[in-house]
Amino acid sequence: MTHILHAASSTSRFMEENIKKNGWAAAGIFGEVNSPSNRQLLKKTNSIDERSMEKESQLHLSLKDLDKYKEQLKNAESTKAQALRDLEAANKSLQELTAKLETISDTKQSLIQETESAKKRVKELEESKPCKDQEIDAEKNPDLAKERERYKASASELTSVKQELTNLRQDFEAALKKKEAALQEAKDAEKTAKANQEKASGLSEEIANMNETLKQVKLATTKVQDEHSKLMLEKEARSRSLGAAKAEKEEKIKSLKEEAEGLELGGNLEEKMEETTEAIKVVKEQLRDIRAADQEALKTATSELEEAKKHLQEVQAEEISLRSSVEPLKIELEIVKKETSDLKEKEQKSEELIKNIQAKLEERKKELEAVVAEQKKTEEEYENLQSKLRELTTEAEKARKEAEEVHKNIEAQKKEFETSRAIEKETEEKLEIALKEAEEAKEAEKLANEKMQGSNSESSQEKSGKIRLSKEEFDSLKRKVKEAEEMADSKVATAMAQVEAVTASERDTLVKLEDILKETEDVEAATNAAMKQAETVEAETQALETELQELRSEAS
Repeated sequence: MTHILHAASSTSRFMEENIKKNGWAAAGIFGEVNSPSNRQLLKKTNSIDERSMEKESQLHLSLKDLDKYKEQLKNAESTKAQALRDLEAANKSLQELTAKLETISDTKQSLIQETESAKKRVKELEESKPCKDQEIDAEKNPDLAKERERYKASASELTSVKQELTNLRQDFEAALKKKEAALQEAKDAEKTAKANQEKASGLSEEIANMNETLKQVKLATTKVQDEHSKLMLEKEARSRSLGAAKAEKEEKIKSLKEEAEGLELGGNLEEKMEETTEAIKVVKEQLRDIRAADQEALKTATSELEEAKKHLQEVQAEEISLRSSVEPLKIELEIVKKETSDLKEKEQKSEELIKNIQAKLEERKKELEAVVAEQKKTEEEYENLQSKLRELTTEAEKARKEAEEVHKNIEAQKKEFETSRAIEKETEEKLEIALKEAEEAKEAEKLANEKMQGSNSESSQEKSGKIRLSKEEFDSLKRKVKEAEEMADSKVATAMAQVEAVTASERDTLVKLEDILKETEDVEAATNAAMKQAETVEAETQALETELQELRSEAS
């Protein structure tokens, strides 16, 4: 198009120069340079030249803008492709995190099952002990200690899994944020592409206007060529009129010659001959000048006409080549318009689908947050139960120590009781011996009284004194036996009361432990329900991601 406008302006300038030259040549012959038709033709040529230059500059700027917008459209497409790649990477990371989350959930479930089995095993081992040995003794029961160690290991592993689950949840949230950023970049790229498409449409309209202007310039060029043809016809008419004037001058010269021949007989013949000769010379000079000017003008007009024809042929050839180069551009523009329309339609569908997916993702995100909050609450309850279990374990250990102390006291009291029984038995034996001796003494006293009524008082007093000492010893021993029996009975009663208190404390501890185990089962059931709900949410999220991936494949 630029070449066409340049050729049109060159043609108009060339024709203007030809018109000026022709005007000067005509002025040398006829003296008609400033004719109205020539001035009007010059004005039209100048206006066409100015309009052509202006349209040429506008078209050049429009083509520059079109190239710039095409470059921006390519950049927007590359940005959109990069955003889609980032979105694909985010989806891949999300899938990996989801797989890790499922793995950790399975691990957590297995740990919960192991913990439950360990709790059941501990409960069975505790229930399998006799009622009189309810205390927990790790040294006497290695299976119970082993189960406790397994329980502690499972609890620590469960804590580490919870920490890893928290880290994965944070990674999951970061992946979601990255995905939202990629979607925002894709949306911005689509907006930029849309703006560039609108600008390209505006440039297409401007190009259409330029084509219309080019048609008008072509029409103006044709009109100038017609006016040039008319001017050449006028020149030919003037040449013919000049020939007629020449013939008239020749006729006049001929008539002057005849008059000169008729005046040869007159008196002033020589003067008339000289005048006639001078007139003939002047006329001949004028005729030579006219012929020379006519020939020069004819040569100039012929050469200018040939140059104009040659230049017109060049312009026509250039116009044909430009038309042939414009046709592929038109076809390419139509293809771009069609692709733009298809892309716009796909973008609208993509925007609608992305909006729906984003709404669903927000809904799933809220559900996931609710599940996470519920799971957090469950974990807190589980921690509370663990702390209660630790307290109960501490209390059980304390009760075990107290039971050991009670058993030690009971053993000591048993030993003391056995010692007291031995002392009591020995005392009873001594008492029996003393009683026998007392009976024998009484019998001896009776016999002595009967046989020896006349014995002195001193010997009877000594015998009587011996009997009284044995009686006091007997009373003292009897009191000691009674006191020992009472003391042993009180110690046995105290020990039995302590045993009953320890047994009641152990029963309370077992009841509390059963309550905590029941609460733990409830918490685990709630945790399982939350995990199932989280798996449902993850499945729905994965389905949405699959739909989004299918949409991207269709868009690409």
